[in-house]
Amino acid sequence: MLIIAHRGASGEYPENSILALEKAIEQGADGIEIDLQYHQPSGEFIVFHDRNLLRLTGKTGNINNYTLDELLKTSIGKNQHIITLAQAIALIPKKLILNLELKVSTSEQLLIETLMQKLQQVLNHAVSMKHITWPQLYISSFNHFLINYGKTLLPKANFAALIAHCPLNYATFSETMALASINQDIDCLNQELVSDIHRHGLTCWVFTVDDIDDIKQCLALNVDAIFTNFPQRTREIIRQIQQQIVNK
Repeated sequence: MLIIAHRGASGEYPENSILALEKAIEQGADGIEIDLQYHQPSGEFIVFHDRNLLRLTGKTGNINNYTLDELLKTSIGKNQHIITLAQAIALIPKKLILNLELKVSTSEQLLIETLMQKLQQVLNHAVSMKHITWPQLYISSFNHFLINYGKTLLPKANFAALIAHCPLNYATFSETMALASINQDIDCLNQELVSDIHRHGLTCWVFTVDDIDDIKQCLALNVDAIFTNFPQRTREIIRQIQQQIVNK
């Protein structure tokens, strides 16, 4: 079961920061998940979860009310600042997965096309410069309009549908979108859903898994990957659980 550091090692360091990403790498995560917001004034992607700055920075207002330069100088704690997608990619070793979660709530086709075309430019450049490879890249979103369109622009990337509800099955997703994985909320996880995901040729990734009982459940259900805020602690818990099984 792969360990994906959720916003980096965000349980101990400022989420989506250079420090959180570096620590996740040091702690042996198999991959890193980061959140992407599209900054419309500059046409750039920033690594940030919220549209509003207040929760992490204490500043008021939407990210689009600030210039890109102002955002990149904004502190998010522990001497860390907001970073761009390009900065994040430069940190990722070739052996690690990089999961880009696109935080886009609109179904407006023009905006979806604009931001996905920009993402295409950034990723094509990063791959051409050998900063990252296509097999490393996973693009996920709760916005399935965006995922569906994105696959036409970035056919070599892996795409995943984020799901926060409890579906009856995954037939519609697998038939409509050629996905690599379904990223499912832990609260809806059960054997039937995991088996259905695997039956449709997809992998099952689960968020957000920090609690020991949730980790045990994911192992028991043969989940393929988990998103966790504490990659080092989670790996140690998995090691202990597996050792207990061996010793029985």
